Amino acid sequence: MEYVRIEKLMQEADLVFTAEGAIDYQTPTGKIPVEVARYAKKWDIPVVVLAGTIGRDANLTLQYGIDSYESILEAPCSLSDAMESAPPELISRAAERIMRTVLIGRQLGQ
Repeated sequence: MEYVRIEKLMQEADLVFTAEGAIDYQTPTGKIPVEVARYAKKWDIPVVVLAGTIGRDANLTLQYGIDSYESILEAPCSLSDAMESAPPELISRAAERIMRTVLIGRQLGQ
């Protein structure tokens, strides 16, 4: 966290995206998304996790500063198929889906 100067980045952020291969019951035990969320909460910044898969008890992460999570996968597939499906494009499309939801929330709040 010190290497990427996360505290400086958080001071300038309105929303934080982080990523993990799988978000599940193990995520609160020291995986990066929860650590990122811990820093973000110092500035009351919402945190969204983009994950390759959403596993068992992923909802536990909501107790550790993660506000939402989204799988980057668009259809059921094997790990090898997912890795061959251009993960950067999958991540980009998942982030766009989240941002569209954020925009809807802003419209509802007006």
